[in-house]
Amino acid sequence: MSTTSPRIGRPAERIEARIKVTGQARYAADVVLPGLAHAAYVGSAIACGRVLAVDTARAEQAGGVLLILTHDNRGPLGDLPNGDGTGLTPDPRPPLADDRIDYRGQIVAMVVAESPEQAAHAASLVEVRYEPAPFVVDIDDGAGTRLSDVPRRGDCAAALRAAPVTIDVLYSTPIQHPCPLEPHATVAHWVDHDLVVYDSTQWVLGDQAVLARAFGLSNERVRVLAPFVGGSFGSKVFTAAHTLLAAVAARRLERPVKSVLRRSEVLTTVGPRAATRQRIQLAAERDGRLIALRHHTRSHCATERDVADRDPFYEPTSGITRVLYACPNYEAVHDVVPLHLAKPGWMRAPGEATGLWALEGALDELACESGLDPLALRMRNHSSRDAHTGKPYASEHLRECYERGAERFGWSRREPRPRSMRDGDAWIGWGMATAAHPGNRDPASVRVRLDRERGGVHVTVATAGIDLGTGLYTALAVVVADALDLPGERVTVELGDTRLPPAPMTGGSNLTASVAPAALAACTRLRRRLLAFRRAPDESADWAELLDRAGLGDIEAIGTTDARPPGERHAHHSFGAQFVEVRVVPELGRIRVTRVVGVFDVGQVVDATTTRSQLLGGVLFGVGQALLEQQVHDPVHALPVHADLAGYLLPCHADVPDIDVEWLDAVPDVTFNAIGCRGAGEIGITGVAPAIASAVHHAIGVRLRDLPLTPDRLLAALAESPRE
Repeated sequence: MSTTSPRIGRPAERIEARIKVTGQARYAADVVLPGLAHAAYVGSAIACGRVLAVDTARAEQAGGVLLILTHDNRGPLGDLPNGDGTGLTPDPRPPLADDRIDYRGQIVAMVVAESPEQAAHAASLVEVRYEPAPFVVDIDDGAGTRLSDVPRRGDCAAALRAAPVTIDVLYSTPIQHPCPLEPHATVAHWVDHDLVVYDSTQWVLGDQAVLARAFGLSNERVRVLAPFVGGSFGSKVFTAAHTLLAAVAARRLERPVKSVLRRSEVLTTVGPRAATRQRIQLAAERDGRLIALRHHTRSHCATERDVADRDPFYEPTSGITRVLYACPNYEAVHDVVPLHLAKPGWMRAPGEATGLWALEGALDELACESGLDPLALRMRNHSSRDAHTGKPYASEHLRECYERGAERFGWSRREPRPRSMRDGDAWIGWGMATAAHPGNRDPASVRVRLDRERGGVHVTVATAGIDLGTGLYTALAVVVADALDLPGERVTVELGDTRLPPAPMTGGSNLTASVAPAALAACTRLRRRLLAFRRAPDESADWAELLDRAGLGDIEAIGTTDARPPGERHAHHSFGAQFVEVRVVPELGRIRVTRVVGVFDVGQVVDATTTRSQLLGGVLFGVGQALLEQQVHDPVHALPVHADLAGYLLPCHADVPDIDVEWLDAVPDVTFNAIGCRGAGEIGITGVAPAIASAVHHAIGVRLRDLPLTPDRLLAALAESPRE
């Protein structure tokens, strides 16, 4: 814990906990307005082709129906921003723009009725005729297109040819879905020709920009509110089609419209994590020192049009492999494979979770090939600089994470030989991997207002940033209470409103690192202005008295955080080490994770309570990635074979192992921001899956390279090669 502050880095109570557990927190789907109407959708029954006709006659006669929108009558919408820094949409083409179908489940009609039940019933009566075309939904069936940006240093090909030890392996990850607890929801209504939207989103300013462009309005005439969001994991960065259509319907009907996606619609129309096929080639000296690393990735994108428009979304797997280890020769190439599925999007630790699965798995194979301990191999290739740019890390403590994690786990007692540890009918395996995530920070503004009230003062902290449940409310309260030396109960935090000072999207573990320093800067300005009213420099007058002397009932200041200049001297990254124990019963193909120890360097922790929760949740996310999560599409009908939470498997209570997480104390990255904090939301995920696979190999000598590590895959691997 921090030794420089009475509050920073120590456990705090979540300030919004009471209103959440008592049901007072209002999420988008909870909003009820006078005259509220409800939307339901008709999804395409084909994966590729055209809509020939939409027959709405029966649906129009159903009870309570107010409006049915199709591509024939939707009306005009303007061009949508996409990747210009102001907002993001999954498709620059507005929804219901034409008759073209790109994936199964794409919205082909919207029904609005007096109740959700009436809307759903009427939607079931809409009849659509199609002209189907051939489609592809499996990455292994599609043709890839090479992206032009190929990062490289040195001569990778020559080093691979000359090295005494080489590894050449293929690792794969399936389509995975963020599956937030709260489905995607929007309530839209028009007030005096201005648009007001309650949305489940990661970025109110992004929604504002998209909606303003779509309806030809200035940004000031669009207000978006999202004070509470029930999880996202990357899936709510885009301004979704249903949000735009809710606003269209609300304007047409002159009454508010609520749109809540069903779980099956979320799993069909909301972009997942892309499937990947990753070939890792390593070249090393006999002592394990890396000479070359080549990373070739294939990941899927939406359609050929994405490639033609030079806007394919791809899983950025090589972002982490190029920087992590000391290696003079490196090359990364990336192919995208168009599929007839909803456009992929962000999912927690995009690129890092998938890239480290392949890299760390290959490193474990190199350790076995070289006869080295997996931890010793990573120590030998440790780099205190960004391996690609050569910039030194401003604050880097990965070695300490390795050492402390190994000590807490008991790694020194590991017998290196596979099938050397047994307990009853289970083989015990120990594995480890590196965790890593970039330090992200974006421009942000925070307003802090100090109000005179009976018995003292009260502080209100406000910014447009979103708390996805990760703890931003509490982090801002901790920073401000600490800076102004006030009890936490005297601090109120306001978030998620475009009328508040601007903040970036919540994504990439960036928001606390962006807005907390801005809040500190605002408090510093307030202190400076009020302390000018002291009668002597050492006077201990409280804030209420200083406000009285200033003749003010309240005072406020805006603090800002700027983006880092592109030419800065340092690199900023967070690191960690994951150690895992598994129990494997080979006769049943059963893998159970029994123990995880994770130690992380994330700079100065702001609040220990929410940081611990984030790291625990991240590790469990990694367990799900390793053992359970995959979205498979029927190659005949292009439907996900499990479009609900009964079929899309996520970790439940019975799957939770003994998780021990820790962070290095008092190592602030003060060149990164004034507090020295970096994000802790996603790093806990990274490294877990490869550590589990390495532990499985240690347990029974079988190497699994395809996620998830399911019983059928383990049994098949055992049948092919009982021992490696």
